[in-house]
Amino acid sequence: MTRDGSVQAIEAYLETHCGSLDGCSPYSDEVLDGFLELGPLHYFIPPSLGGRRTGAESYLNIVETTAYYSLPLGLTLGITGSLFLMPFLKHATPDLLARVIPDFLNGPALGGIMITEPTGGTDVFGLRTTIAQGDGSMTLTGRKCWGGLTGKAEHWLVAGRVVRGDRLTRSLKLLYVPRSSPGISVATTFDALGLQPIPYGETAFDDVEVPDAHNLTPKGTSVLRVMYDTLFRSRLGIAAIASGLCKRLSEEVDARAAKRVVFGGPIDRFDQVQYRLSSIRGLAQMNHCLLRFTAEWMDRHEDVSGHYVLVNAVKVVASDSMAAAADSATQLFASAAYKRNHLVGRAYVDSRPFQIFEGSNDVLHDNTFEIVAGKYGSVNSDAISQELETYGLRLPEDLPEGILAALSAAKESPQREQVQYGKIIEWIVVLAVVDHIHAKENAPVEDARRVASFHLAARLAELPYLG
Repeated sequence: MTRDGSVQAIEAYLETHCGSLDGCSPYSDEVLDGFLELGPLHYFIPPSLGGRRTGAESYLNIVETTAYYSLPLGLTLGITGSLFLMPFLKHATPDLLARVIPDFLNGPALGGIMITEPTGGTDVFGLRTTIAQGDGSMTLTGRKCWGGLTGKAEHWLVAGRVVRGDRLTRSLKLLYVPRSSPGISVATTFDALGLQPIPYGETAFDDVEVPDAHNLTPKGTSVLRVMYDTLFRSRLGIAAIASGLCKRLSEEVDARAAKRVVFGGPIDRFDQVQYRLSSIRGLAQMNHCLLRFTAEWMDRHEDVSGHYVLVNAVKVVASDSMAAAADSATQLFASAAYKRNHLVGRAYVDSRPFQIFEGSNDVLHDNTFEIVAGKYGSVNSDAISQELETYGLRLPEDLPEGILAALSAAKESPQREQVQYGKIIEWIVVLAVVDHIHAKENAPVEDARRVASFHLAARLAELPYLG
C-alpha cells in the first residue's frame, strides 16, 4: 500500500500512545476515539462510498501496523472492519448504506457481529436466538455472548434462526441491529482474562423489532454462505494481526538479547537464544507471507465460503504462531515480561483466545482432514497437490521425509490422528505459500521455511504416540 499522509499519521499516533514496551496499559476511550478519528476504518470502505479501500492489502496493512503496536487495538480494528463493515458493505441496501456508513467516515464508530450464544457458537444450527417474521418487520429474541465490543459498538450484525409458529427452523438470517434499538440490554460483562480493554459479555434481545430492510440475507443465497464468507475473510485477516505482533516481538527480543548481560556477556551469544530469536523471526516472516498471499487471493474471489483448507491453514497457523512467539519472547525477557503492563506479558495472555474464537483450532484441524479426504477420496500427494493448485500453489519439493507416506495411510484413522493429519496438511499449505511469495517477491523466508519444516517433522514424529 502506498504510504500517504494519513497512514503516516496513524502510525505516528500509535507510536505515541502504544509504542512503550513496559508501559503497555489498556488503551483509554480517548485513545481509541483519537485513533478512529484518523480514519483507519476508511481502508475497509471503497472510494465510491467515501473510503480508501483499494484492495484487501490496503486494510490488512493497517491492521498489521496497528497490531504491531497494540494487539487489542488491532483486533478491535479487525472486528469492526472484517466482521461488520465487509459483510455490511456487500449485502446492505443502498438506503441502509447511506444511513450507516457516514458514521464510520465521520466519527469514531465501531461495529461487530453476534453469533455465539451461551450454549456455544461453532454449531450454527444449535443457535436458540429466534427471528419471527411480521408485517414489514421481524422480531428478534434471544441471548448472545462473547461478542467483541459488547456494549461499546453501536452497529451489530446478529444471527438467528427463523421461527414459524412454535417450530424453530434451520433457516438462518443475519440482521443489522443498532445497539440503541429498544429491547436490547447488556445482561452482564465478563471479567475477561486478557484483550483488555475490549469488552465481552452477554447481550439480551427481548422482542427487538427489526425492519425488513435490515435483513442482510441476499435473495437466492443461503445466509450460511454469507456468514462463512464473513468468518473466512476474518480468519484470513488473522495473518495480518499475527504478522504485526510477531514482527514487534521479534524486534523487541533481538534488542533485549543484545543488551541483556549475563555471565559476562550478552545473552544473544548463546546458541539456544539464537535459536529462539530465529524462530520468532521466522514466525514474523511466515505471517507476512500469509498476509501478502491472502490479500491478493481475496481480491480475486468474491465468495471465499467454500475454500476451507486454505482458510483453516491460515487461521490455525497464524493463531498458533502468535502464542508460540509470545511464549518464547516471555522466556527471553524472563521476569521483566511477567507484568500486566509489559508488551510481552500482555501478548502472552492476549494471543491465546485467537486459537479458540472464530472456529476452535482443534475443530478446524479435523475439518481440514475431512475436507481433503472427502473431496479427493484419499489424502495422498496427488490430493494435496490438486488442492494446492486450486490456490495457485505447488507442493513443496523438500518436505520432511515420511510426510506424504504418512498422509497416504491416514484414511481410516481415529479422530485424534485425523486432527494430527489436518495439522500436517495445514503446515504444507503454509510452506507452499511461503515458497510462492519468495519466488514472486524474493522475500526473506529462510527462517520461515525452517519453522514450517520443524512443525511438519514434529507433527509426524508425534503420530505414533497418539494411541
